[in-house]
Amino acid sequence: MNPSPTPTVKPKNWLLLQSRVWHRWAGVIAALFLVVVSLTGIVLNYKKPIFQTLGLEPAPLAGDKEKTSSSAKSAGEPRQASHLQTLPVSMAQALAVAREQWGDAPLERVELKLEQGEWLYKIKRQGGAEIWISAATGAHFSKGAYEKARRAPDGTAIKSFDWGKFVLDLHTGKIGGPVGVAVMTGVAGVLFFLTLSGLYLWLKPLLLRRANAAARPSPAVAEGQARGALQTGVARAPTPATAARHGAGTS
Repeated sequence: MNPSPTPTVKPKNWLLLQSRVWHRWAGVIAALFLVVVSLTGIVLNYKKPIFQTLGLEPAPLAGDKEKTSSSAKSAGEPRQASHLQTLPVSMAQALAVAREQWGDAPLERVELKLEQGEWLYKIKRQGGAEIWISAATGAHFSKGAYEKARRAPDGTAIKSFDWGKFVLDLHTGKIGGPVGVAVMTGVAGVLFFLTLSGLYLWLKPLLLRRANAAARPSPAVAEGQARGALQTGVARAPTPATAARHGAGTS
C-alpha cells in the first residue's frame, strides 16, 4: 500500500510571504505602463514647449496674421437662425457629402461653426475621422483621427500629425479602442493592489514586532526569573557530605 500523502502545513506567516511574491510580480507588470503614463503625463503638462523643441509643432503660415484679422471681423457676421437657413449649402447637403465619403457610418458629432469669417460644417464619425464642408461653396476635405488640419489663405487644407491627441489617447488608452481602455483600467486596478499590498507588507511586520516585544518580559523580570532558576538549581544540587552519606548507605 502506498503511504498516504503528508498534508502540507502552511507556515505561520504564509500570507505575508505570498503577498511579497504578488507585490513583486504586480510591480513588474505595472512598471511598463507606469513609464508610459508618467512620460505622457509630463508631455501633456508641457505639450507646447516640448513639441516646439522637438519640431513637432507646425510652423505658422504666412497668412496667419490675415486670418486673425478676418476672424476678428467675423464677429459681426450674422448668427441668427434665419440667416443660417439661407446658407448656400444646407445641413442635409453636408450630410449627403459625408454619406458619399463614409457610407452609412455612425456619426459622433455634427456642428456648424464660424471660423475665419466662413461657416463650416464639421462632421465627425466614430473613430475620430472628420469632414469639413464649406457652407458657402460646398468645398470639403477630410482628415484622419490623428491629423490636425488648417486652411491656407487659398482655402486648401494643410494637414499635419496631431501629436497632442496621440499622446492624450496613449495616456488614457483610447489609442487601442475599447481594448486599450480596458487595459489601462486593469493597470489602474493593479496600481491600487500595489498600494494595498505595500501597506500590508509594511504594517504586518511592524505589528508582529510589537506583539513579540509585548510578549517578551521586561529586563527586570527576566533577570529575576534567571536568578530564581539559578537559586532553584543550587538548592537541588546535593552537597558533598550528602553525597557521601548517600553512597555509604547504598554500600
